[in-house]
Amino acid sequence: MKIILPEFLRWQPGAEQWAVPVSAWDTGPTSYLRLRRVLLDGRPVAGRNIIFPGVMPVYLLPAGARTSDPAAYLATLGREDKRYACSWLILKTAGLSALQVSGGQHSLELEFITFAGMTCRAATTILLAPLPAHHHWQPVELQMHNSSHDDGHWSPAAIVKELVGRGYRALYFTPHADLIAGFWEEFAGLCRDLSSTIAVFPGLELTTRNSAGHLLLYGLTALEGWQNARNPGQVIIDRVNRLPGHTASVTVSHPFGRPPWPWEDEPVVDYSGLEVFSGLQWYFDLESRPLQLWRREVARLSGRVFLTGYLPSARAGSDWHQVLPYQGYVTYVYLPDSWAGLPWQEQKYFLDLALRRGYTVASRRGGLAYFLINGQPPGTSVTLPPGAILEIKIYWQGVVEGDYQFLLFQGYKNMGKAIWQAETRGAGGGRRPAWKVELAAPGETSYYWLYVSGPDQVLTSPVFLRPARR
Repeated sequence: MKIILPEFLRWQPGAEQWAVPVSAWDTGPTSYLRLRRVLLDGRPVAGRNIIFPGVMPVYLLPAGARTSDPAAYLATLGREDKRYACSWLILKTAGLSALQVSGGQHSLELEFITFAGMTCRAATTILLAPLPAHHHWQPVELQMHNSSHDDGHWSPAAIVKELVGRGYRALYFTPHADLIAGFWEEFAGLCRDLSSTIAVFPGLELTTRNSAGHLLLYGLTALEGWQNARNPGQVIIDRVNRLPGHTASVTVSHPFGRPPWPWEDEPVVDYSGLEVFSGLQWYFDLESRPLQLWRREVARLSGRVFLTGYLPSARAGSDWHQVLPYQGYVTYVYLPDSWAGLPWQEQKYFLDLALRRGYTVASRRGGLAYFLINGQPPGTSVTLPPGAILEIKIYWQGVVEGDYQFLLFQGYKNMGKAIWQAETRGAGGGRRPAWKVELAAPGETSYYWLYVSGPDQVLTSPVFLRPARR
């Protein structure tokens, strides 16, 4: 038997509760487990601090799994974009010691017992660390489903409470179009009512023709006319881009798994983002399928950026629906420094506009890396004469302790190459590494983007550069 806990769990110091997903798998006939005790830093947690079902189901590995190792089987599920169920252990932090909720890493151990008396244990590490604070880059969850207007498992209020404890500043609920039909006004009003602690906004997930792929729509003001699984992707994108106000935008959702990403056979243009970290994803390096697709799309569409203003910026979204672990990806969005104090409608306007323009950084676990080219952040465009100095400043604020590598890429119409790299160690909490690079502007249109690897993975949207006309 194998008890599966996430390899990574992070909350803000002082969060009211920790929601821990737990799953049990076996090849035998065991049906249920009982929770015997919970240990935090080696000390038992009192029952009044624990919310958990009386018993937890044990899922059987199917015969076709070809493995007796449940962890390996779950990795197979992740590659195929299948979902697996879990139970939720809620730890209330009010009764824990001050040292256990103030910050740092903590050891969490769960002990279960079968009806036959066999003991099973599992352990993980909980990291209490705040998301990086920045006056422009705000952490946002861009794809979330709920139980009130969609096929999600948690209520909207419960999700907001969880994301507050994780440090997000904004959230888009993105229900499926066929499930939200007729409830748009109620849905939008609910988002506004939930925005007392973080900003909550209405979005939409729409299936393209033949259910070949999904698109995320932001900046909408009404639902009427959005037929699910009816139109090709380009028809949807063009219609969104023509909406009044010029703040609505489209992101390509979860471009991996089943069904496969359809846009390679039916390519689209003028969308504003592509999810490089999404759903139950297991691979995050430069050779993972989402990042390969993103790199190809940036190269393919680089010639259109200065004509249309649209670029496939890097996005992340949990795509959290039902009883499966919440991944906690973060999209940092570049916003005015006064954004947090604005009224809800103005917050929505600036966030919708930033998403349309592609001012984003995708982060797997919450680290923030970004760069400025002559003062311009990711998602922007710069015009300079050939040979002019490019002053590139690179910044890093980490969350997870470890060794990190930084790669700055320069691309043309081909896939590009790394032109600078650096390494550092730490989480970046008090020490925030920064680097400065100077290059000569090339004589042709190019683009630059930053990738960070290590215990966390971060990908920035590109900055595009074109030579000034003489």
